[in-house]
Amino acid sequence: MVVLSVAMLATGCGSGSTSGGGSNKTAAQPPTSTTRLLEQAPAPDPTTPDGVAVTALQQIYTWYPATESEGDALKRARKWLGPSLIRSLDTTSASVETPRPTLRWTEWAKAGARVEAFAFASGEKAPAGTDPNRQQYKIGIEQTVVYPDGKREALPPATVVATVVRGTAGGWLLDEFR
Repeated sequence: MVVLSVAMLATGCGSGSTSGGGSNKTAAQPPTSTTRLLEQAPAPDPTTPDGVAVTALQQIYTWYPATESEGDALKRARKWLGPSLIRSLDTTSASVETPRPTLRWTEWAKAGARVEAFAFASGEKAPAGTDPNRQQYKIGIEQTVVYPDGKREALPPATVVATVVRGTAGGWLLDEFR
């Protein structure tokens, strides 16, 4: 609810300019998104179920095309992954469903760019399930391509449904995302 209020407040604020003609100073810059305002909030707690989902997905959606292959991000997030994703990752014949930037991967690699991800848990609660060791969260993801010269390019945002499970050691692990 607070996020929605911030979004409404941010959307409702205009440039304050009512003059006709002339240039609008804010026209060249997109409005600051609510998620970008959330970047200033404390980092998620990776010991909580939603914090694990956010942390793991931020790793999975952060890419280094110049030094990694597609799918390596999932390997980097291994310590946050549950049994289903680990099983899929370790089975060479099965392909894990991962974000697919194929069309631009080579372009980004040649340019030496990296793709930074910012992830956050939605304030919207998922329906309570019957298993207390399995929870679902909606996770928002924003990615930005960062080039060596400092140029930044925002990619379209995504929302995934993350399923976390309680691991054998009692901590939470990301077991599925779609």
